[in-house]
Amino acid sequence: MGNKSEINDVKQTEEELVLEEGTTDSSDGVLEEEIQPTVQEEKEVTKPRSKNDESKVMMQEAENLINKANKEVQETQSIVAQNVAAFEKEKLTISNTTITQSMILLEKVAYDYTKELPEEPFEISLGTTTEDVRVSNISSGGFTGLILALIAMAATLVGWIYVAAQKTGTALDPQKLLETPPTPAEMEPLFAWIGGGMTGGTGNAQLGMATVGLSALFVGFLVYKLRVSLKESKNLKIAKNTYERSHNYVAQQKESKTEMEKIDAHINEVTPLLEDYRILLDEENAKLQRILHVEGQREESSEYHVTSQQIMRDTDRLMDRVEKLIMTPITKEGRLNEASQMALMEAKALYESFIAKLYA
Repeated sequence: MGNKSEINDVKQTEEELVLEEGTTDSSDGVLEEEIQPTVQEEKEVTKPRSKNDESKVMMQEAENLINKANKEVQETQSIVAQNVAAFEKEKLTISNTTITQSMILLEKVAYDYTKELPEEPFEISLGTTTEDVRVSNISSGGFTGLILALIAMAATLVGWIYVAAQKTGTALDPQKLLETPPTPAEMEPLFAWIGGGMTGGTGNAQLGMATVGLSALFVGFLVYKLRVSLKESKNLKIAKNTYERSHNYVAQQKESKTEMEKIDAHINEVTPLLEDYRILLDEENAKLQRILHVEGQREESSEYHVTSQQIMRDTDRLMDRVEKLIMTPITKEGRLNEASQMALMEAKALYESFIAKLYA
């Protein structure tokens, strides 16, 4: 009993080994089948493209680059336009209410405040590239090639007939040929000359017709291939030029987008600062009203208390800075104006000094 059990165990082990080997062979076969299509696919991928295909790919890439650049610029323009609207609203508020009230109050206390006129007209413009890069469609030139091929075939046919007529002494009247086509009997000598007679041998009309037909087809084929080849070369040249111009266009649009972002950042600093100035000037206006209520109106500002005169000067300085800030053009020729940047720095410095006094 023990021996039979050992023999069965050995057979079972051998069967398992055979099954494992078979499984390994089977799996190797599957891997080979999976690898073979991959090699074929690589061959298809590495297949060289025609000039027209290459031109179409370059044109498509150029169009994608241009569209993406335009979309990014338009999105930036939309954001800047919203911030410009907020700036204009705050500018209008401080000009028509707070500053106007400050001027009226300073006039009542006989303080000589002269509003400076802007040296340049106010401007916020976003410069973008004006270069127009058009992506044209790529045509194979097959249609025009076919038309030219048919013309070349007709010219070849006419040439053969004309030469054969001259050599055989056959009189052909073009006008009569258009009115009444020649009969096969009239054309037979011509085709016979073409089909062997021109070499001094016995002419064969059928061979001549075949020669005329094949030569016409050959010339037409050459003309067609030449036209398509020239068109492909022209397409590739145009595609390369468009592709290069699209990169230049994208670079210019990127520069414009960067400049817009600078302008936007500047506006985002100016707008809240205008609100800060409005609050400060509202406080100074309240002080001026208190001065008028307590000290009344005098003929000269120097007649007011020293503290009151300081309030007048503070109001003057605040008005001067904020008016310079809102009147200085933010942009110049589509770029952030350095004068506006300087006006912002000065306005921020004055505001910070006033805030520092409040907490001193």
